[in-house]
Amino acid sequence: MNSKMFSLAVVVSSVASMAFAGESVADKPTGFRFFNNHLTIKPYVSLAYTYDSNVDTTKHASDDSIFMVNPGVDFEWKGDRWSLVGTLWYRYNAYCDYSDELGENSYGESLKYNWTTSKPGEKGWSLALAERYAYISQNDSLTSGDGRGLWRDRERFDASAALERRFTERWHSDLMGQYDWLDYKNDTGRYAPLYGWQEFSAGLEAGFAASKWTDLLVAGGYSGYRQKGGSGGERNYSNESQVWTVMGGIGTHATEKIQYRLLVGASWLEYGGHRGADSGWTYQLSGNWRVTRQVQLSLLGSSYYQPSERTCGSAVKVSSLSAGVSYLTLGDKLNLNANIAFRYEENVYSDKYLASGNDYDEEILSARLGATYTINRWMSLFATLSWEEEWCEDHDDYDYDRFRGTVGVRFHY
Repeated sequence: MNSKMFSLAVVVSSVASMAFAGESVADKPTGFRFFNNHLTIKPYVSLAYTYDSNVDTTKHASDDSIFMVNPGVDFEWKGDRWSLVGTLWYRYNAYCDYSDELGENSYGESLKYNWTTSKPGEKGWSLALAERYAYISQNDSLTSGDGRGLWRDRERFDASAALERRFTERWHSDLMGQYDWLDYKNDTGRYAPLYGWQEFSAGLEAGFAASKWTDLLVAGGYSGYRQKGGSGGERNYSNESQVWTVMGGIGTHATEKIQYRLLVGASWLEYGGHRGADSGWTYQLSGNWRVTRQVQLSLLGSSYYQPSERTCGSAVKVSSLSAGVSYLTLGDKLNLNANIAFRYEENVYSDKYLASGNDYDEEILSARLGATYTINRWMSLFATLSWEEEWCEDHDDYDYDRFRGTVGVRFHY
């Protein structure tokens, strides 16, 4: 089924969010605690400076300096068999040279709810619900995971649900559904419009624990997309598409240090009111290995179809793979991390009247180094270095490379 159905990240920067988000174990902020420590609230404020070598992400680069302020609050509410985790945040980026075009607000929130009637791997029911909303200011990396965004604000909302039933210690099944919505604010005259979409997905998975550590899995799913933009007219064009996916593979049944999931299969796409079709292999990969208490390795990959953000009346297939490592040292006060990621976006269908020569494929390679040092329970320092390069097949005028360096301080409780 579609990789989005399992709430996996669908871009190559996703592993970075696992490898770089970890806080130091020592002096970890405790937050405000209520109701016999069942509810914990953790406010924070981050201040940072970033140098960006290529703000436009174009072949002819223009650099800029960016100052950022990011207040927010995280919370966690735990019961005997359930937990509710959420965050509320705001961010403002102040550009030195592009202050008029890119000085914009970003804000958002997210909630995750989990409920179970049994311990992991035992007979019982489990329910997972999640939702997220974000209004994101114009200029972000192409691999940010929330749309391209170059010189255009955008809104993103998604909600998902997964219900699992473990019939025995060996047999289990999962029913999943998701809604995803992306909308671009194309009110700038600097570049051509970008196109968002909305998606409905549903899927079913069954598994058998063949051993203590391994699940045998089979899954199937359906996704229906609707791309924003024009439709109809003399060509009877439709901006709707459908995807069917069948996969099988293996995953973790129960282990303390290693978690993994590998599914491979095939997907079928029908696009533009049955005017176009495509099919091919698809995969879904995730893994996490806590080698020691200080060292952790992560791996993430997926492939899936979606409407093109760049061209109305087009569909693309995205394939991605990324890996990361994090290391705690200096008495667990310093967290060092590294990440490398690759993304390939293949144009699989274009309405020739609408594409206008924009039906090219793209490759993006990125690497990142980061460090977080926890001074005490109230303050942390952080720094990141990232590099990104893109190649556009048959359109080398769109090739670019980009370097970003960030240093900052985070106040927390």
